[in-house]
Amino acid sequence: MKIMLDGSGAKIAEQEAKFDFPLWQLRTPLTGNKLTGRPYGLDNGCFTTFNFKVWQRMIKEAHATHAKFVCLPDIVGDARRTLELFDQFSEMTIGLPRALVLQDGIGNFDIPWNDLSAVFVGGSDNFKIAPECINACKTAKILNKWVHVGRVNTIDRLSNWMTLGDSIDGSGISKYDHMLEAVIGMIKNETAQLDIFGQ
Repeated sequence: MKIMLDGSGAKIAEQEAKFDFPLWQLRTPLTGNKLTGRPYGLDNGCFTTFNFKVWQRMIKEAHATHAKFVCLPDIVGDARRTLELFDQFSEMTIGLPRALVLQDGIGNFDIPWNDLSAVFVGGSDNFKIAPECINACKTAKILNKWVHVGRVNTIDRLSNWMTLGDSIDGSGISKYDHMLEAVIGMIKNETAQLDIFGQ
């Protein structure tokens, strides 16, 4: 499980050393943090307000920096509108590892699996533990797509995704040491148990 922090290179390096755990970066138009040279995912900022110009600049940077995924614009809580936006923005993201942000109602629609490299779990809190979300992510894994889960700030939320998610982010773990420490502790413990049992 990879942890992506929305922060500067210096801040992420500091946290990485403090907790002895490799950390990746989450970039977003909302904070505009510069590239750090480490693996990263690009969010779109739509949870608050979509800034097309900043997102477009970051998309251009992603072409040269091999981002793990880039989130196309989405509408929070609305899978239908999100899929429409994915279609509209697909042409300008050709050659990039596109991520579809999963939203409430995704179980009612076909997912364009051939046009994406990752899914980003967004949506409401209830959606994040709903069968339609879990099943979409299980399908993604079978198809060898990356699964990223947003807004993971507690071990309770993390526990739902330990065996299915590839990476997580959260504003809380990006800002507060005690939240990050708890999440890292759970990941380390789970990894140690898997090593012991040879899984």
